[in-house]
Parts: sequence; structure tokens; C-alpha cells
Amino acid sequence: MAERILSDRKPWAVLAYTVADDHSGGSSLDTSAQQELKALCDAADFGQVSIAAQVDFVSPKGVFRGTITAKPPKSRGFGDVRAEDHPLWKAILGDIDEQRSTLTVQREQKDLNAATAGVLRQFLRFGQSRVPADRYVIFFYGHAYGPMGLFCDATGQRQPDTLRLNDLATSVGTTGGRAAVLVFRDCFMNTLEAAYQLKDAAEFMIATQALAPILGVWPWAEVMRTLTPDTSSGDTGLAIVQALAAFLDQPANRDPFADVPLSLLDLEAAEAFARPLTALTTALESVRGDAALARACAKAFEGARMGAPADHDQPGDPALVDVLTLCDRLRKVKDERVARQAAALGDVVKTKLVRWHHAQQKRFTGTSLFYKPVKAEDVTRSYLQAEDPATATADAAHYASLALCVATGWHRIALDPFPV
Repeated sequence: MAERILSDRKPWAVLAYTVADDHSGGSSLDTSAQQELKALCDAADFGQVSIAAQVDFVSPKGVFRGTITAKPPKSRGFGDVRAEDHPLWKAILGDIDEQRSTLTVQREQKDLNAATAGVLRQFLRFGQSRVPADRYVIFFYGHAYGPMGLFCDATGQRQPDTLRLNDLATSVGTTGGRAAVLVFRDCFMNTLEAAYQLKDAAEFMIATQALAPILGVWPWAEVMRTLTPDTSSGDTGLAIVQALAAFLDQPANRDPFADVPLSLLDLEAAEAFARPLTALTTALESVRGDAALARACAKAFEGARMGAPADHDQPGDPALVDVLTLCDRLRKVKDERVARQAAALGDVVKTKLVRWHHAQQKRFTGTSLFYKPVKAEDVTRSYLQAEDPATATADAAHYASLALCVATGWHRIALDPFPV
């Protein structure tokens, strides 16, 4: 983890949590993580902002924390190492003013699994104690499976090496107050499930409905300029997402994907969409016994599915449906209850939840929702729907336990889709 403290308390701080340790064994995520964190530390030289960051590397293996402070802090479970022995911290060391600051690099003393709630919670508490601020942006970077969770640490298995959404929300929410903005450089995190799970942990979130490119360093200098003392959290989130969207408008910055849609979600609106989603769930269940209506609903759902991870021209996932597209299609079903509740859900999502959205393609309209693939080829193409029966069973149990499903019953539709 890297941390800069340029005064006792700042208006803003960024807490960055990166898991580059994954099952691929390759160096691409390692290299990109180093470049991203270097850019973060370089951009932290502003009087109003400080940074704390943690990274779990593949090579050299281990969780690293580095601090730039007037007085080097101690961190339980971590031991000091030489900055010169790792390229990331060596590069940061070359940029700091050693007359004013001391760089201390620390490495965990046992093999931590960064894809666990305890390690994340420990980092967030560390960050808040070392970089005190009035408001926090929390940045996540690594692999993700949308509603099924984030990261996979070394083994690549969903269980037990993925941080589930409920554990993510608990970790963020138990560190003292709500974060101002959560920013995900993680695939498929822009979902109703994530928004509802995180509603008590943060005010706003920024995420994509599709794949997030590994390569390319985000424009952190521009992002840092948005963190001004007198700007509201919502306006700050808007400025951040617009800066990121402008960056991703350039094809080279989203390579190899044709689209990296981004949205700013207002988590205050999460409760507002729960009621119409509950009513829509009830309405959809009521038409299962009518063959014609069931076929019409199935057609609406299948038409709202979004691409596939291997399709760089349409980099979505067939286990996700675009919410507004689904609502527009269900409004045409010849059942008054389904049509009315779909319209109500679409109105809340469009006018209250999605504060801002930008995409290259019209099929991404703001946010997504899990809906289990029906066709065998869609299961094969999906990252989110596991083919392995044991993993799929564990995922389904996790999904049914999410706050959104407990509140609305949506899992009764999502895990038992209309046949096609």
C-alpha cells in the first residue's frame, strides 16, 4: 500500500485497493497495476488530496504497503523492506522530496488473501487512520464477476477466493461513515445488485456494465483536480466519471474493446427502485402459467442480454440484461401488471439512479441486472454464470443472499428464467 500524508487532515483522500494476484500467472495485470499506482502517487501532489493504496502482486508475490509520511508509521503484520528492491516503490522514491517526506515500504509478513473481507477492512481502516480526510474516494482495481464478486487472488476459484458483494459492502460500511464515491476499474460492477448492496456504504459509485481494460493508465491528474473542498460528492462523482469517459472515448484508451460504458449511480436512489422491482417480480411470477405471456416475457429478457466477454465489439456478458432495455421490452407485453411495473422500474432507474451515463453503443443504457442464461452457448460464453456445477451452486446461494434479492425476491426470476 502506498500512502501520502502532506498535512494532518485533507478535504479528500483516495483509498486504492488493487489485487493483481490472480490465476493467470502472467505479468500483464502486475505491470498495469504498477503503472496505475505510480500515476496515482504522482497525482497526489496536490494540497487538498492524499492517497493510501495497497497492492497484491504476482511477482514478487505478496501484499505491499508503502507510506510517504513525515514520520514513518508502523503497521501490524507488515515489515519494512527496501524501496529500491521493487520497481514500483523505487520509481515513487525517485519522485518524492526527501527533504520533506520519508518513504517507507512494508510487505505483509504472512501470505494474505487480498480477496477477503478482513484484508480489505484492515486496509481501509489503515488508510483512514494514515490519511485522514473529510471525504473519501475508494478505488478498486482487479478482476471481477459483477454480482458474483470481485477478485480471485491466486487460485482463480470463486470459492473461497472471491470477495462477495455482501462482504465488500460490510468492509466498506464498517470503517466509519459512508464513502463519497466508489470507483470500480473492475468488469461488470455496474449492476442493481451492487448499487443496492452498497447503498449504506457510499453515496455514489462509478462502474462499467461491460469489461474494463487491463492495459492503459487512467488520467489520474485530471481525476485529482476534481477533488475540491467545496464541491458536493455528487458533482465530484460527475466530474470524475466525465473525465474517465472522455479518456475512454479515445479508441486507444479502451483497446481492445469497442465500448467501455460508464455510469455514475446515485446510491440514495437504491431504495426507490426496490419497490417497483418487487412488484415486477410478483407480476412476472404471475404470468408463468400463461404460455403466450411467458413466451413474450422470455423474448423481452433474451432481447435485453448484452454481448459476451470474448466479443470485443460487444464486450458484455450474456448473464446480464440491460435494465432500461428490459423495461422497454416488458412494457410491450400484453399484461397490464407486467407492463405497468416495468415502466415504473424504468422510470426510477432512468431519472433517479443513473445520474450520468456514457457509452459508444446504444445497447448499454445505464445499469445491468443478473438473469441466468438459458441457452447452453450463453452459459459457455459467460464469465458470470459458472459452468462448473459446484461453483454455480455456490454462486446461486450467494446471489439469493444479496440484499437486493432479500428485499425484492428478484432471485426467483433471475435464477429461474423463462424458458426459450
